[in-house]
Amino acid sequence: MDNDTQDSVLVDVVVAVHTPDRPIERTVASLMSSGLPTEPGAAGRLRVTVVCHNTEVAPIRERVAPEHRDRVRFVQYSDGIKSPAGPFNHGISLASGTWVSIMGSDDSLEPDALARWVAAADRDGADVLIAPMAHAGGRAIRTPVVRRNRNAALDPVADRLTYRTAPLGIMRLALVRSLGLDFPTRYATGEDQSFSAKLWFSGAGISYGRGLPRYLVHDDAVARVTATPRSVTDDLAFATDLVDTNWFAGLGPAQRASIVTKLIRVHVFGHVMLRADSGTWNAEEADAMAGVARRLLFAAPEAARPLSIADRALLDAVARREGDAAVMKSLATLRRTFTNPRTWLPRDLSQLLHPEAPLRFMSASALVS
Repeated sequence: MDNDTQDSVLVDVVVAVHTPDRPIERTVASLMSSGLPTEPGAAGRLRVTVVCHNTEVAPIRERVAPEHRDRVRFVQYSDGIKSPAGPFNHGISLASGTWVSIMGSDDSLEPDALARWVAAADRDGADVLIAPMAHAGGRAIRTPVVRRNRNAALDPVADRLTYRTAPLGIMRLALVRSLGLDFPTRYATGEDQSFSAKLWFSGAGISYGRGLPRYLVHDDAVARVTATPRSVTDDLAFATDLVDTNWFAGLGPAQRASIVTKLIRVHVFGHVMLRADSGTWNAEEADAMAGVARRLLFAAPEAARPLSIADRALLDAVARREGDAAVMKSLATLRRTFTNPRTWLPRDLSQLLHPEAPLRFMSASALVS
C-alpha cells in the first residue's frame, strides 16, 4: 500500500517526474537514506509523493526498488503542459506535514540530509532552510551568495538570496500556504522565479545549511524539462511579468534592484551567451532582448550600477540592439574572463562596496560551501 496516511508527517517531499526514463529510483533511494522514518505512525516521519506528470504511474513505480515502493505515494497528474509547475503545485496541495520540500526526479540528497536540515532549522527558529547544493561529481553550486559565516536570519539583499532561484531545501508548509505561493504554469521556463522571490522577501526567518548534507544535481538524464531551448520572449516572460506585478512595486528600491540585478546578470546575459555561442543571435533576437532589458531597468533603474565594466559593455550592446553574434559572443565571454581587470570593478566606482559589486560578490561566492 502506498505511503498515503497523514499521521505524524514531519516532512512532505514532492518529486515531479515527467517520463518513465527518469532515474526516479535514485531519487527515492536517497530519500530513504535521508535520516527520517517512513513507516506510517512513526514520529517525525517522511512522506514521499512522486507526481507522475502527463505519464502513467505503473512504469515509474516499476523503476523504484521493490523495498521502497510501498514507502512512496504515487499520484498521477495530467495538465498537458511541459512544465514542472503543475505537478509541484499538485504535490504541495496534497501535503500536510510541518515541512514541505520539492525535488527533481534526476536529483538526489546526500545521506541524512532531511534530518539534519530539520534539526538546523529548528535550532535557528527558521521558516525556511536553503539547502547547500553540488553537482553529483562533487563541484559545489555556489548559490545563494551569502555573507561569510552567515547561516541564519539571512537578509535577502545582503545575502543575495535571489541567486537561488529554485526553493530547494525545506519550507514550513504553513508559510507557503499563508503567502499563497504557487508555481505559475503559463511559462515555458522560469516558473520558480516568482515563488522563490516572494519567499525570500516575505520577512520569514531563512537559514542556509552551510556544511550540511547537500542537494545533488545529476546531469545524466536524457533531457531536463528546464533545459529545452526557447525564444527570448518565452524564456524571459517570467522576468518581465514579475517586475510588472503589484507585489514587485511594493518592495523597497534596494529589494527591487537586487532582483533585477540578478535577472540581468544571470538570465539576460546568460541567454545572450547561449544564442551568440550557438550562432542563432540575430537582429530579431537583439530587438527582443533590448525590450526585455528596457522593461527590467525601468522597474529598477539602480540595478545596473553595481555591474562590472565588462557587464556594462554587454548591457550597452543589448540596449543598442547589437545584432552581430560575434560581437555579442566576445562581450559575453569577456565578462566571464576573471583574469581581466574589467570584470573586477563596477563602472560606477561609488558602488565598489555594494553587495552586488564584482569584488564583494566574487569573494563571497568563493566562500560559499
